[in-house]
Amino acid sequence: MTIFVAQHARRATPEATASAVLDDLDGRVTDQATFVVLPENVFTTGDDVRALPPALRERCLDRLSALARTRGTYVLTGSWPEEGPGGDLVQVARLLDPDGSERARLERPVLADGTTGTGDDFPVVDTPFGRVGLLLGPDFWLIEPPRIACLTGAELLLVAGSLDGTQQESQRAAVWGIATLNTVAVAFAGSLSERCGGGSAVAVPEGFLTEAGTGEDVVEAPWDVARIRRLREPDLRFQQTLWFGLWARRTELYTDLTARVS
Repeated sequence: MTIFVAQHARRATPEATASAVLDDLDGRVTDQATFVVLPENVFTTGDDVRALPPALRERCLDRLSALARTRGTYVLTGSWPEEGPGGDLVQVARLLDPDGSERARLERPVLADGTTGTGDDFPVVDTPFGRVGLLLGPDFWLIEPPRIACLTGAELLLVAGSLDGTQQESQRAAVWGIATLNTVAVAFAGSLSERCGGGSAVAVPEGFLTEAGTGEDVVEAPWDVARIRRLREPDLRFQQTLWFGLWARRTELYTDLTARVS
């Protein structure tokens, strides 16, 4: 079982970016793929966030659905802006089944400054290869969403995100930190542009299995759900597993913590 994570530079137009990304995936994703993950704002050009033209959106979905079918893999499409029912922009990411159909989706508001807002739904999907949680970048960097997904049973987090801003090295380190503290595998696809620093990677509690760095790439890493399940087994000696990370909780403190901030 193998995870492929994509990282591509943005071209002059969304159409050119889409062609480059989709052609590269067709050439590099193999039949061993179990999951393919694309980043946030995968086809956006520059910092001017606009709705993807409907014809281009359908073409991208058709190509990604065909990739899922021909390789027999799950595909997290990455996100792109679409016009919502009320006319407002929303970021939409879809998980496609190996038959090419939509299995789950995430929608988040596009804020006035062009950034993506957070949400309160964190889907976890059962697959033959383990339970998979879906996250967009703004939610991934918060404490609660990865934790909620993992406590709901996620053994692998598929993240359409970006390393955005001046603290990109700290964000990169946090990908591994989130994997360790939640005893989960993380397949993080990062946008690549003048402002976004790439950083696509697959991390497990013990470290990074693969990293794309800051250049264009499609990286791959093995996926072993049995290893995550083993690390989650109780071990009060803390010698064999990482049980302290996910399951060693003091739920009796939760009410006190929330009462203090209110």
